Amino acid sequence: MIRFRFLSALCSPFLLLAVAGCDAPGQGMETQTPPGMNDGSAGGDLPVDPSAGLPASPPEATAPTPESTPEPTPQSPAQTPSAPAQASALASDQDVFGVTMLYPTKPGGESWALASDALRDSRFDPQKTITRNADGSWKMRSTQVRMEVFTSSGYDSKKIPTYDRDVLASRGYMQSPNDWKNVEMTGFVKVNATGNTGDNFAWYARGGRHTDSIACEGSSYKGGLHYDGRVRWEKETWHVSYDNVPYKTATSSLKGRWVGFKAVMRNTSANGKPAVRLELWLNDSADKRTWKKVYEKLDDGSWGGDANHCGGSAPAMPITWGGPIATFRWDSATDVDFKWLSVREITE
Repeated sequence: MIRFRFLSALCSPFLLLAVAGCDAPGQGMETQTPPGMNDGSAGGDLPVDPSAGLPASPPEATAPTPESTPEPTPQSPAQTPSAPAQASALASDQDVFGVTMLYPTKPGGESWALASDALRDSRFDPQKTITRNADGSWKMRSTQVRMEVFTSSGYDSKKIPTYDRDVLASRGYMQSPNDWKNVEMTGFVKVNATGNTGDNFAWYARGGRHTDSIACEGSSYKGGLHYDGRVRWEKETWHVSYDNVPYKTATSSLKGRWVGFKAVMRNTSANGKPAVRLELWLNDSADKRTWKKVYEKLDDGSWGGDANHCGGSAPAMPITWGGPIATFRWDSATDVDFKWLSVREITE
């Protein structure tokens, strides 16, 4: 009698959920079973006591078990919002490599950064063989390097209608309206071997190709970082006609260590006349963020004096126009590693 009352009490809750009662334990619960519970795996059908032919009492306690498995998941969503917020903050003052930008990129302006597969970048022409290092940087083994970067319009000397300096200064560009003009050029380099410690890296822009056959296309401002740590600016009114400013010592020897180097050129005015402000910056620790200005020069039209060779009415006129090519150059070094190159158009 006691056993019968106990079984009746046990079956009563099941009668509320199943039409067939305790005699058909699987039928009434089937539609309430979470997905995967009847697939024969652990956590499948309710266990049965073979001696009594009745559902064992523990299943009522273990049925909610599937709900407990997502317990760790609340931690994951809590971390997700911080990632985009951080990326947004970095983007405001850092480039795609996490390198600090000294000046903001011009809205809608030209911008280029060394691609992860630099060999497939149509806007980048190293002109010599480069190879990938194990750490992701690139290696150049040549004693005469001219790695060119084009705007999104590309380069075509046939699209340059004139090299007359007065015309170029008037319209502001040599080939296209989006020529490289007000720019911040950045590169990280390591000299592994060189035959001349007095030679240098030079980041330059505001012209096209530098060849004897089209000498007046070769205008530029060249920001130089020498392997022995000296820096200076050079003004190339045409190829080859240089005017230099005095050297300054910015750091120690570059050999065997990474350094970051920036050249900035942007139009301004001086005494109501067009001028160009030139700056050199060094990241001596190569930490991407700690930049020091090591040279500043203002070309107010009193520096140099050979623009009349290419039609300029003022021999010392500043190079205020843009050009289709920005170049990363070095000489004499037989083994150089480089990374994180970029050219960005900045506001005046």
